Amino acid sequence: MIIHTLGPSSTDSYAAAESFIKSEEDDIVAYPSFDNLLHNIDSLKGEHVLFPVAFKSARRDYGWKEFNYDYWDKVELVEVFQKKTKPMVLVRNTKYSENSAMIHPATTIFMKKYLESTAEHTLINFADSKYKAWTAFCKKNLKYTIISEDVFEKEKYPEHKVEERYEPVMVWCLYKII
Repeated sequence: MIIHTLGPSSTDSYAAAESFIKSEEDDIVAYPSFDNLLHNIDSLKGEHVLFPVAFKSARRDYGWKEFNYDYWDKVELVEVFQKKTKPMVLVRNTKYSENSAMIHPATTIFMKKYLESTAEHTLINFADSKYKAWTAFCKKNLKYTIISEDVFEKEKYPEHKVEERYEPVMVWCLYKII
């Protein structure tokens, strides 16, 4: 089975896809964004795609619900399962140069609730994955991000403080492209 999903290997989607690897013929193809995967989906007949129901594009108003309806006649839902996400952390940069956040759209609710609780007005920007959010957060020296805890390099960045931690259950959908 060949499974196409979001990468790199540090993403929740890749980790969920790994649970289907049973033989040497099985493989995971990682994409830099779900938008990129969707752009190539017509050439993947007979293979599989894995989406979390929390999928939301960072580039357009499109998510899992739209995919499920948009491709209803091009994919077959073969498995639905639940799995906890990797633990996520909301990180605050105490020495930021720009009062903005870089997050994956699926984590927006966590960021908004945190900002409401602190009564802060911080611009929220979006990246295609939590890993890309971390990279942009560091590169641009932003105030906030939400990333997978295993990506967080606390020793390298002592000015970055974990404000909150999350570990929700996600629902995953494995489709066969027909």
